[in-house]
Amino acid sequence: MNPTWEVEEGTLSRWRDFVEGNSKNQVVLDRHQRNVKRKGIDLSKSNLWHVLVGCQATTQQRSGPDKPVSRFLRSGSVALNYSACKQSASLHKLLEKEFTKAGLRFSPKMATNLSQILGVLENGEWEMLVQHLKTLESNTTKGKELKVVSYLQSKKYPGLGPKQARNFIQWIGLSRYEVPLDSRVLKKLKEFGCTFVPRANALSDETVYRFVQAGLQQIAASLGIYPCILDACIFSSFDEKNT
Repeated sequence: MNPTWEVEEGTLSRWRDFVEGNSKNQVVLDRHQRNVKRKGIDLSKSNLWHVLVGCQATTQQRSGPDKPVSRFLRSGSVALNYSACKQSASLHKLLEKEFTKAGLRFSPKMATNLSQILGVLENGEWEMLVQHLKTLESNTTKGKELKVVSYLQSKKYPGLGPKQARNFIQWIGLSRYEVPLDSRVLKKLKEFGCTFVPRANALSDETVYRFVQAGLQQIAASLGIYPCILDACIFSSFDEKNT
């Protein structure tokens, strides 16, 4: 049995108005430049490490432009610097200290995950990671993105579950269809009359995640936009309120 989504015209009209009302937000404009027009994609080790740290840091942290995780990502922390981390005598200590200083939760766990990831990458996995990412560089599809998401959820990248594996490729600018779902997306679905909205923690299950994402992808297709743009509208609408 394959569950399907049915989007009523009245609901679709609300989504259309919502997208139009948020289409000029900076996050949406940036997402269009990077993920749709493919401007500024950087597959260097320095940038990939920065994004890997960012994905770990944004897990289960309070979001918003003035929250600790946002300040950390804008900072010059050595945790975000690939060269400094690679040369560190004790990467775990360095990362845990930086995360704690930034006021982030789960600092020891994030430090453990990232120490393991960098060890795997430096042991020869960088080439494999870049090869996977390059499959999305010129002509991405749902199928190609899903293959990369599955690769990122392997034991080589602890901490990259269904959401953060997708966040990783979206952050770099390579994805258009696979999007990082969180409580904000669920709140918006519920607000617009979705009859099935799981709890946020249920999104850790890949099957549940794909079902909810399929609904978002269907809405985006009906609106004539990519799912990554719909996601940016949702994300930015909450930050605009916070601001």
